[in-house]
Amino acid sequence: MVLRIPFVHGVLVILLLLMLASPGSVLAAKKMFLQASFNPTQTELGVSVLILGRVFEADNASVSNAVISVQVNNPQGTSIHVAIAYTNPHGVFQDNFLLAADSPAGNYTAFLVADKPGYDTARITLIYAYSTPDFSIDASADKLSLQQGQTGSLTVTILSLRGFNHPVNLTAIDHPPGVTFQFDPTSVTPSGTSAVNVTVSGSVPAGNYTVTLLAVSGSLSHKASFQLIVSAGPVRFDYTMLLVAAGSLLIIIAVLGLVLRSRGRHRRREAALEELLKQAETDTGYVATARVIARLEELRAMGKVDEETYQHLKKEYEKRLEKSR
Repeated sequence: MVLRIPFVHGVLVILLLLMLASPGSVLAAKKMFLQASFNPTQTELGVSVLILGRVFEADNASVSNAVISVQVNNPQGTSIHVAIAYTNPHGVFQDNFLLAADSPAGNYTAFLVADKPGYDTARITLIYAYSTPDFSIDASADKLSLQQGQTGSLTVTILSLRGFNHPVNLTAIDHPPGVTFQFDPTSVTPSGTSAVNVTVSGSVPAGNYTVTLLAVSGSLSHKASFQLIVSAGPVRFDYTMLLVAAGSLLIIIAVLGLVLRSRGRHRRREAALEELLKQAETDTGYVATARVIARLEELRAMGKVDEETYQHLKKEYEKRLEKSR
């Protein structure tokens, strides 16, 4: 019995060593995996970056109570955030850090390491590309329907991105002639809104137009577009055209009256002259000829005989008068 105990102990030690050396040993560390992603959110202070991840085994079983160490470096390689997180029963963990508005643009690198007794260490590296402060523009409607001569409105919203806080000037481009835009206000400091009144004159042809709203601040510019649908407006009575037509009609009537009046005077002259000539033909005596000359003077004074005819007849009747003496 005394001789067998050392032998048994020796066998146990050998078996233990074989188990530890075997790749399939039950005491070998398990393999675990680490996944994570960035979820940025714009805030008034800058960009809040949420790191959300999960630790799991090869068969997708969750690894709870794992310790996650987090280190974030800026584009210059300087550490700006260090933290410790733990996985919940579902193997999920989270951490977040803030990038202020004045943070330098570039790639921010997060180094994540997961540890738990009995498991191999898991590592992952994430990169978040951070750009400089900016803004965005958005129109409250993608379509605006107006009739010729009508006015409509929409709202433009300017949002701050990554702490942008400079004035943004607004204008409209790529619109047809006869369409006017009035912004109130014309300049917005993000985040803010501007009311836009759109007026379509009666001369704008009916149809669909793509209108572009342009927002400019320094070297930054962004656009938002909407469809302007113009339809024919109601028929309106044009008083100006009526007045013009009435004036033209009055002028025509006046000219026609003058023409008729002139023709009437001409006819009366012809009738008076014809009467005078008949009188002179029927009576050629001295007294009758004198009467004709007197009548001729009367017709001249009344404007019923033109000067040329008067002079011609006067000479003729005066000769006749001389002969009848």
